[in-house]
Amino acid sequence: MKVSTVLILLIILTAGSLFAQQPSAQTELTLQQAVTYALDHSPDLKTAIAETSKRQGNVTTARSALLPELDVAGDFGRSRLEHGYPGGTPPSLLRFAQTTYSATADLHMLAWDFQKTSLELSATRQRLTASQVLVDRKKQELIFQVAQLYLQALTYQDLLHASDLTRKSLRSLLDRTNELVKAGRAVPVDAFKIQTQIAEIDSNSATLEAGRQATLSSLAAVIGYEGQLPPLAYSPAKEVTAPATADPKQLVQDALTQRLDLKAATFDTKSAAELERAARRTYWPRIDFRASAIQYGGDNPVGFPTLIGRLLPGLPVPNFTTSSGVNDWMVGLHIGVPLFDSGRRSGQIKAAAAQTEQARMAEQKASLNVAREVQTSYAELQSAQKRVKAMQEAVVQAQEILKNEQAKYEVGRTVINFVLEAEAGVLNSQSLLSQAQRSESVATLALELSTGSIKPDSVP
Repeated sequence: MKVSTVLILLIILTAGSLFAQQPSAQTELTLQQAVTYALDHSPDLKTAIAETSKRQGNVTTARSALLPELDVAGDFGRSRLEHGYPGGTPPSLLRFAQTTYSATADLHMLAWDFQKTSLELSATRQRLTASQVLVDRKKQELIFQVAQLYLQALTYQDLLHASDLTRKSLRSLLDRTNELVKAGRAVPVDAFKIQTQIAEIDSNSATLEAGRQATLSSLAAVIGYEGQLPPLAYSPAKEVTAPATADPKQLVQDALTQRLDLKAATFDTKSAAELERAARRTYWPRIDFRASAIQYGGDNPVGFPTLIGRLLPGLPVPNFTTSSGVNDWMVGLHIGVPLFDSGRRSGQIKAAAAQTEQARMAEQKASLNVAREVQTSYAELQSAQKRVKAMQEAVVQAQEILKNEQAKYEVGRTVINFVLEAEAGVLNSQSLLSQAQRSESVATLALELSTGSIKPDSVP
């Protein structure tokens, strides 16, 4: 393989070699701190929490339909003619005045509607529970997303640091080659080849730095951090301990009982079914209890006998003192029976039935996705663990090859091309090893996310 081809393959890798921890003069941001900050400041998580608050308000609104409601009202008016109040009462209670007023306190509550309102309340509570469960699921997804971006940023650091060390190694090789050229034991073109490879590493390091900055920007947006993130606390990649449960079928069963988004889908299905039942109850009668207290009054009212005396002056009518206020009350039941609504209720029932079917299909799809995600993440973890083992062996072999080629070049038994290829082979194998180790960490978290068991302390 040509040296240039090896370098191109090396640069497009997403992982690099791991070395000693780099010092930082500023306060560093650990992965645990990033997760904690995200749980407190993530815009997506705050949006999910706001949705829960909104649904809590919907529950309060639905519950109020089952509780008593008290209304207070008042009327005041003046007319050209005297009007009688309160209407429909015996003549002995009637009052007549041009200026009249009334004050009413009306109490009413649902007595019975064949559980229609109760079903609507239950449906809103189911939706609230689904929202609360989804908030917890959002936290799990946020933990994984933060860890994934954080480890991706560290991967760029791995490769940048590995490229820097390779550059130093090539610079040392260039100095040694120049000495061999002066001694007549090497040709000048060998030094030119080394310089070309150093230039390529410098160019590609700039590309890697741009990718690292883009990843850091994404991480800041996810956790809700304004401004530039502090330096990430560098941690060498290492092999991850395999999960205790190695049976994919058992993992799927665990996920089906633990996944919060699947539980939320179940609550949504129950909510839709209860709304459908409530829609069908709209064909049944509704009974409401009502009680009212009313006070009527007027300005200088006259009673019915006085009014008769005015109409019949010759009729002797005693002069009665008439009070301005009259109190009344009413208690009773109101029964409403819907008869015809031009298809409004039947349309509501059809829409509710379709919503129920959609919720059932969404729940079924969620269940299938859970099984697929568990199986996929488990397979990816197995693959990453195998790559780690294979690349550990490859690193040892590449280092041995480089050592032999350098020794042969020193005594003039090989050309610089083989040394450069061996140098690139070491960096390539180290980068692949780091990539596999980082991928193993992400795959482990992905498996925990797919089974619904990921927690803040799950991150490495």
